Amino acid sequence: MIMPGMRRPEWLPNVDAGNWIAAHLDRLDGTVGQHVPAVFDAYARVLHPPHTMTGEPGTWAHVCASTGTIAHPLMQWLTISRTPDVPATGGWATRHSAWSGSPPEPGNLPARALAALLDVLAEPTGDQRCVFALWEGLGWVDGRGAWYQRIAADGTVIEEGEPPSAFPLEILDGPRLALPGRNYLLFTGPLAAAAGLGDPRGRWPQSPNLFWPQDHSWCVATEIDFDSTLIGGSGSLIDAVLACTGLEAWPVSAGDSLACDADVLNR
Repeated sequence: MIMPGMRRPEWLPNVDAGNWIAAHLDRLDGTVGQHVPAVFDAYARVLHPPHTMTGEPGTWAHVCASTGTIAHPLMQWLTISRTPDVPATGGWATRHSAWSGSPPEPGNLPARALAALLDVLAEPTGDQRCVFALWEGLGWVDGRGAWYQRIAADGTVIEEGEPPSAFPLEILDGPRLALPGRNYLLFTGPLAAAAGLGDPRGRWPQSPNLFWPQDHSWCVATEIDFDSTLIGGSGSLIDAVLACTGLEAWPVSAGDSLACDADVLNR
């Protein structure tokens, strides 16, 4: 949620600021180093929180304890939130849902976790400006060609129409940072502006899909199809991320896979 007075990042029409990332990514897959460049000393995976039936944020470790699965750095939500019912014969087991809450949100690090991460990044970043990348395909970014309805509990249509675009045409029709399988709008501002990138109408909060400081000393990636966020940086920075009580984080390496079938411990 964008709060009144929150600093919003400014549009950055010069997408050359992302060339250093483009130089290190050559394909779109589940490998950590294809989302955060494989140039850093260490990496962490921050898990997006699931929610309990009462709406409280939970942890993947809690889900594992509930379902009898194993918590580890490369666990996948599909495999820890369901328990095997029938042994697999030449493939995956038949599974049934064993978690009654809601799953983690893909493609967006929730506000509370984002705030905790920004606190960790504040010291090594200082007063540097940062670059924030926003995936062009988010539904609220460009309302052209879309249609929405607001429907009351009794089925009555309260409001409908083409949603207004979140940005002016100068931005929507402007240049993109082209990475394998994804195109991004770029913005810039102080680190704190990462929390102000979402829908300016306040309906859809959104963390940056990528962001980094001027000196490229760290990089954060929230791939639209991942339910976790990746950070690359110095060993001391990643140690601080792993130690942060506001984050559920695990160490990973650039060569690790986060593909949906990569959780070999919970098949």
